[in-house]
Amino acid sequence: MAATEPGQAGILAGIRVVDLSRTFAGPLCAMILAELGAEVIKVEDPGGGDETRTWPPQIDGQSGYYHALNRSKRGITANFKHPDGLRIVHDLIARSDVVVENFTPGVADRLGLGYAQLRALNPRLIYCSISGFGQTGPYRTRKGYDPILQAMGGLMSVTGEKGGGPLKTMLPVADTSTGVFACLGILGALFARERGGGGQYLDMAMLDVMVTMLTTVGTAFLYTGAVPQRAGTENPARVPSAAYLCRDGEFVQLVPNQRQWPLFCAIIGLPALADDPRFDTNLRRIEHQDALQPLLRDRLRERDSTEWLDLFLEHGIPSGPIYTLDRLFADPQVAAREMVGGFDHPLLGAMPAINLPFKFSATPVGITSPPPLYGEHTEDILKGDLGYSAEEVARLRREGAI
Repeated sequence: MAATEPGQAGILAGIRVVDLSRTFAGPLCAMILAELGAEVIKVEDPGGGDETRTWPPQIDGQSGYYHALNRSKRGITANFKHPDGLRIVHDLIARSDVVVENFTPGVADRLGLGYAQLRALNPRLIYCSISGFGQTGPYRTRKGYDPILQAMGGLMSVTGEKGGGPLKTMLPVADTSTGVFACLGILGALFARERGGGGQYLDMAMLDVMVTMLTTVGTAFLYTGAVPQRAGTENPARVPSAAYLCRDGEFVQLVPNQRQWPLFCAIIGLPALADDPRFDTNLRRIEHQDALQPLLRDRLRERDSTEWLDLFLEHGIPSGPIYTLDRLFADPQVAAREMVGGFDHPLLGAMPAINLPFKFSATPVGITSPPPLYGEHTEDILKGDLGYSAEEVARLRREGAI
């Protein structure tokens, strides 16, 4: 859905989250919680706020990067280094269920926002720390950035063309996957609390997540000791499974399975390949792929991609085009799944947004509000949620606490 309908309660209705995080993984985690129905309050430094507010793309001074990670939240400013600013954050957390932070390990404690300090205020608190390398180990104080974690986490070593150098994905895989895994951990901790447990601390390291993301590739190394090599679009565990260039200059991604192999060979006009003892099983095709792949590439270059795709899809052969984003967002399947929604921004008007992928049958998921302007809800939260007087709010503003 494009947005949650008025009056609907999400699956996390009644849960309040204080988002102390900046940039990507933490804000993404908190935004997912918000669109699952939690109330999320983003706390920013009055000295400038989340740095992604200044990142491109910019429209009239508003950042699309920031918007992509911070919609459906309320926003306040509070100076953690001012005693009254810290008191505001403590007052919020005492009334909340979850804290998400991504300070360098040790910084939260120095600011008075560490888990032990906040647990004393709220024993039922779920406290999630997100960092590059975790709270323990020799690298704990290193700053974690997505390209570093793609490199150290093994992803770049297996990404790139066969025989070529390592490649970073343009998508921030380490940040995105850490935000999603952190959200899963928080949901698990909330579930445990509802079953009679108390609050607890969740230590999420981007490096740990990247190791987990290795899944089958990492397991293959642990089983055999063989270091995986880059293979481009090819799948070393399944042949053929690759992108093939067609006559029109477009690529087709193919993944026929063993049962479909004879049919696939017949469709492309090379039926003898199905009975060739070098190619009749997947293991033999892997062993002899250097002989097989040139035959397939030559044949697939003889027709346009649309011709091949029509044939493959007609016969149930798994295949698809390699979309650029303009083609992706124009695809009727993406439209049917309502993956593009939007929100009304107070300065920019109607703005598009990429929806979360959840499709619950009974509890709504969707964008509930635009990303907060810098400090947009500070006075509302101080007065309405925390009971501060107008005079007190004015004093806090004069003294730089907010």
